[in-house]
Amino acid sequence: INIMKREIYASDGKYMLFQISDDDRDSYVELHRQLSGESTLFLNPHCKDMMWEQVVGVNEDIVYSIYDNNGEYCGSIELQNYDSDTPEIGIDLLEGKRNKGIAPEVVKLFARRTYAERKVEYFLIRISSKNKHSKHVFEKMGVVFIGTTESPFDVIMRNCKNVLEKMNSNASVQDEFEKYICIDSEKEVIYEYKLIPELFL
Repeated sequence: INIMKREIYASDGKYMLFQISDDDRDSYVELHRQLSGESTLFLNPHCKDMMWEQVVGVNEDIVYSIYDNNGEYCGSIELQNYDSDTPEIGIDLLEGKRNKGIAPEVVKLFARRTYAERKVEYFLIRISSKNKHSKHVFEKMGVVFIGTTESPFDVIMRNCKNVLEKMNSNASVQDEFEKYICIDSEKEVIYEYKLIPELFL
């Protein structure tokens, strides 16, 4: 891919950010295969095009591709809830690009550029308790701990359980469901942090 023909959103000499485009599709799908395995919806023949349209289409999440100065794709970074005073930054890197110090540099670069466009109170960073490395990386950056919330999976499971109970489903169905939700012994929570302007300006 000749990325030099594209408009750079932000660069610090080491990394370049471009708004995601069709040129990035194969790399982005591979990233999601690495994150979610072969079951990723980006590989599902029935919904892969719809999933891709969600990423590149106009919505409240804006996705950017990360390239290094050699023109190699590293991963993606996105801004969720753009219009909020506390928009959320999420970053995903290819396996071969992790543990190389890319995440903190790119997050600061991205936050600076986004903040120049529109001042915010802070950027929200949400990290799964299962992602200990990511937690360590962001805490080292100095992000301010806010608290924890339930994982989206737990919310869905709780809602399913409530539906089963309201339906008065028989005990064996509920027992099976209980077994299913207890498969994962480590309870996941989501840690929430503030990335305040002093940390990236």
